[in-house]
Amino acid sequence: MDERPGIMTTEPEKPEHRERDFGAIRGTVIKLVLASLLVGFVMHWFGWTPIGILRSLTENFEELFTDFASFITWVVEFILLGATIVVPIWLLMRLMGRKRGS
Repeated sequence: MDERPGIMTTEPEKPEHRERDFGAIRGTVIKLVLASLLVGFVMHWFGWTPIGILRSLTENFEELFTDFASFITWVVEFILLGATIVVPIWLLMRLMGRKRGS
């Protein structure tokens, strides 16, 4: 560290810091490899492939979108059906209220 005020210098990394960082990275890589190996065994056991999983996800997304569109159509249909009765009644009540207030 520089003795002058306001000036900071960094000291070179100590070897034990590098070893500790490498150990953490090595441990993480080993865990990832073991987890990948386990998941690979399970996927093979069930006959799953990455392409099959992606296809399934896209098909599910398409089905979800279709269901959502059907739901919106259903909701709009019922809103319009109810509005054919509610809006005229509301309009008549509104007009009747203005006549009484005048």
